[in-house]
Amino acid sequence: MGAPLSSPTPRSPTSPHRYRRLHAVEAAPESASQQPHEVPDPPPIPRLSAQTIGAVAVFAFEAVEGTRQVGQLGKWITAGVAETLGELRALNVERRSLYRDHRRIVPSVRRVRATRPVTGVIEASVVLTTPARARAVALRFEIIRERWQATSITVL
Repeated sequence: MGAPLSSPTPRSPTSPHRYRRLHAVEAAPESASQQPHEVPDPPPIPRLSAQTIGAVAVFAFEAVEGTRQVGQLGKWITAGVAETLGELRALNVERRSLYRDHRRIVPSVRRVRATRPVTGVIEASVVLTTPARARAVALRFEIIRERWQATSITVL
């Protein structure tokens, strides 16, 4: 039949090909332009205070009630939250116009409770009081593009 099949001979550690690769890696010049670039630390994320959380809750409540534009919450909310608040605002404005209710409801923050379930996430509940009743707002903040943004707001 032919010559018997033989297994290929393994390369020795001192094989010329292997030596060149090792030598090329070890002998790389260390000039200043080829030093690894140090990545600067990202700027620190500002703390999210209870006062700020309460203000965002009041603004969201006012947006839903129709006394504030949703766009005024621009940097504090994501696009999905803005869309949801806009839909609720449209429904409330229509309801209030049907009943000819033109009163302005001014809420005040009664209590803010916030927790950090994981790093980079804050979940908060805010109790708002109005002359007629108390309302609750649930918020979830996440770090997006190195700042806190509300990814979920529910006005009850």
